[in-house]
Amino acid sequence: MTTTTTRQARPGATPPARAHRIAVIGGGSAYMPGVMRGLLHRAADLRDAEIVLYDVSSERSGTMASLGQRMVDAAGARMTVRAQADLRAAVTDADFVFTTFRPGGFAARHLDEALPLRHGLVGQETAGPGGFFMACRSVPVLLELARLRDQVAPRAWIVNYTNPTSIVTAAVERFGSGRIVGLCDQSTGDTRRWARLLALPAGELVVDWVGLNHATWAERVWLDGRDVSELVAQRLATLVPAREEDAAIRQLAWLGQAFGFLVNSYARYYFFHDEIVEALRAKGTTRAQDIMERLPHLYQGYAAEAGRAVPNPSTERGGGAHGEFAVDAMCAMMGDEQRRVIANTVNHGAIPDLPADAIVEVPCRIGAKGAEPLPMGPLPPAVRGLTQAIEAYERLAAEAAATGDRRVALRALLTHPFLRSATVAETLLAEGLAAHRGDLPQFEARS
Repeated sequence: MTTTTTRQARPGATPPARAHRIAVIGGGSAYMPGVMRGLLHRAADLRDAEIVLYDVSSERSGTMASLGQRMVDAAGARMTVRAQADLRAAVTDADFVFTTFRPGGFAARHLDEALPLRHGLVGQETAGPGGFFMACRSVPVLLELARLRDQVAPRAWIVNYTNPTSIVTAAVERFGSGRIVGLCDQSTGDTRRWARLLALPAGELVVDWVGLNHATWAERVWLDGRDVSELVAQRLATLVPAREEDAAIRQLAWLGQAFGFLVNSYARYYFFHDEIVEALRAKGTTRAQDIMERLPHLYQGYAAEAGRAVPNPSTERGGGAHGEFAVDAMCAMMGDEQRRVIANTVNHGAIPDLPADAIVEVPCRIGAKGAEPLPMGPLPPAVRGLTQAIEAYERLAAEAAATGDRRVALRALLTHPFLRSATVAETLLAEGLAAHRGDLPQFEARS
C-alpha cells in the first residue's frame, strides 16, 4: 500500500539548523497572499527564512512584499519578506526558486483561449493549442532561469507552478540542468470534488492519481489507511449527480460512472470536447478576460490590506491550499520528510506504459533528493492510448519550445488529440507564432 510507506510531515517540528532563502519568481502574482498563508502554515519550519519576491512588475512585487511582511508580523512569525527588482540578486544563494509566473500576462492567455476557439477547438491555457503556446512562452524563461540558478545558487531546487507544468518540467530536465519538481494542486481539488460526489470524507481520503499533469486517473483509493477502491467503484456505478450541479460536475460524474474509476477534471476537455467548445462560444468572453476585469479590484484590495496591522487579503485567487501545497513540498525537501505528494517528475518506470524519461504526475516521496516516484503499475486500459498520445505531444512540445524548431512545433500540434485537421494545425501554428511574436524569441532566431 503506497500510503503507509512514507513518513508524514510534522508541522511545528524542530526548526532547520539554518535559515533558508526562497526566491519567488512571479512574486507580484495575485496568488501571493495564498502563498503567504502557506508559508505561515509552516512558520515553525521556516523560522528566520528570507522570502525574496521578484516580478517584472516591481510595483506589484513591492505591494506583495509589504502585505506579506504585515501578515508575518500579525501572525507573530519570524520570517522576512522583501521585494528585489534584480533577478540575479533575487536568485543568488537561494535554497529554492519557486516559479509562479505567466509570460505575456493575461493578454497572452486571452489569445491562448481565443485563437483555438476560432477553429472549433477548446481554448485552454494548459491543454491543446493554447497550452502549446503557453509552453513556448514559459520554457525559454525557465531554461534561462535554470542557467542563472546554476551560476548563483547551484544547490537550489526549482519548484515550479508555471504552466503547463509537465512541459516546463520536461524542458528543464532534457534541455537544462534538472533539479526541478513540477507541482499542480489540481489533484487536491479533484480529490475534494470526488469525495463530495461520493459522500466520502475528503480530509481522510488518499487517491493514487496516476498519469500526466491534467491527464490523471485513479483506480486505487484509500480511506483512513484502508483500501476502499471497491467501495468507490460501487458508488461510481450508481452515481447520479444532483440536478443543481453545473455542467462540468455532471460531465465529470458521467465519465467516472462510464470508466469505473476516478478521472481528473480536465478529462472532460477530451471526452466532451465539442460540447465545451459550444459552451465557450456561447459564453462570449474568455476566462482571461473575466480575470482581467477583476484584477484591478483585487490589487486595490491587496494594497489596502498591506496598510493594516492585521491584514486579511482576499482568497479569490488561490486561497490558502494553493500555497500550502507548494510550501509543504519545499519543507519536505528541507527536512527530508519523505512526504507523500502528487508531483511531476521523471517516470523512472513508475508507469511502465510510458517512457522511462517521461514526466509523469504520480504519488512521490519528496525529500532531500527531490521527488522520487512510487511504483504505480500500468495505466487503466481504457485511457492508456489517450495518455500515451498526450505524452507524445508533450515530448514534442517541450522540444519545440526549447529549440524554436517550427517543424517540431507542427508535429506537436498534429500529435495532440484535440487536432483532427492538418490544415487547422498549420494555420493555428502560423497564427499563434504571429500573435505571440514578442514572447517567442526562440522561433524568431530560427526564422
